[in-house]
Amino acid sequence: MRLEELIKEFELFCPQEWIYTGDRVGLFCGDRKRAIEKVLLALDPTDAVIEEAIQGGFDLLFTHHPLTRNEFKSVLKDDRKTGKIYRAIQHDLAIYSAHTNLDFAPFGVSVTLAEILGVEIERPLYDKSTEKLYKLVVFVPEDNFELFRKQILDIGIGNIGNYSHCSFSTSGEGTFKPTSGANPYIGKIGKLEKVNELRLETIVPAHLLGRAIRAVNDYHPYEEPALDIYPLENDKIKGGFGVIGNLPKIMSINSIAELCAEKLPTYEIRYIGDAERVVRKVAILGGSGDLFIEQVISSGADLYITGELKHHSALELAEAGISAIVSGHFGTEWIVLPRLKNILTQIFERFDQRGEIVISDAEQPIFRMAHLVSEIK
Repeated sequence: MRLEELIKEFELFCPQEWIYTGDRVGLFCGDRKRAIEKVLLALDPTDAVIEEAIQGGFDLLFTHHPLTRNEFKSVLKDDRKTGKIYRAIQHDLAIYSAHTNLDFAPFGVSVTLAEILGVEIERPLYDKSTEKLYKLVVFVPEDNFELFRKQILDIGIGNIGNYSHCSFSTSGEGTFKPTSGANPYIGKIGKLEKVNELRLETIVPAHLLGRAIRAVNDYHPYEEPALDIYPLENDKIKGGFGVIGNLPKIMSINSIAELCAEKLPTYEIRYIGDAERVVRKVAILGGSGDLFIEQVISSGADLYITGELKHHSALELAEAGISAIVSGHFGTEWIVLPRLKNILTQIFERFDQRGEIVISDAEQPIFRMAHLVSEIK
């Protein structure tokens, strides 16, 4: 699979339209035409991770955090910030990042974190946008139906929640009469034809509508496919930054902190508020938790679980009567990498290829804490 194909397929799941303003995501360096067989996944493109990718013979380093957050005018071997880019290019290593678009995705960082902690999700903490949905209906001859359905759904449409390749079909009879100038797949000029057909229905998000129409025309056996498109009222993609939800039972802050220590790859667990306070409704945001403090305060949540907080954000939460558990930026975001591995594996399989996709061994949490969570009472 070529790099450009892999990126195109991934961005069907996680489009760049979902990025937060000013974020730098996408392909930082690499040959778009290069065949990709080995992919290394990491949270950060650190020197150690890049060296691991080079020594392991990986074609692509796929990270959550961008290679750089700043513009740069030159790439220099001896520069602390751009030297790693120089080294990657030197060894033909492509580097791609999915950052806030992966945070926003319905399968993204905070959703994954909530699922690991057993939280039943109600809604996003902050939904920055909505995307219109359409119902696509197309009529296909019986003999061509199964192949056509696979081809059309494989472009990334037909997703409902955590389910992909969703469709519905019913049988019926189609009629048509080819006129002068037609080049019919079935039938003859001037003769009315009756064909057993299946009506295929599926869901298409707005950003894939154009591609879906092109795919119908490319894959359908008919010269002029019968295609209907209906705008839907249930027009929200259930993505967003962070989530609001409920724990499976009422729990103390201390018990939830211990749960975080057990489930997350972190050495740092801190909390705000009374350790014995019991709560159920929580707000969750993996990584940096400062940006949406106002949304947390107005959400009705009793507890905020996040990766890191500034001093003044912590004060705002405390004064609003909201407890918080701070479990480390690394620990609350690294957990998306296994899910990312599954998504990339599915993409390779759709192309009937086997890619070697590996999560970095060189990457570890940068912070260490002097106290264990079991000592927090």
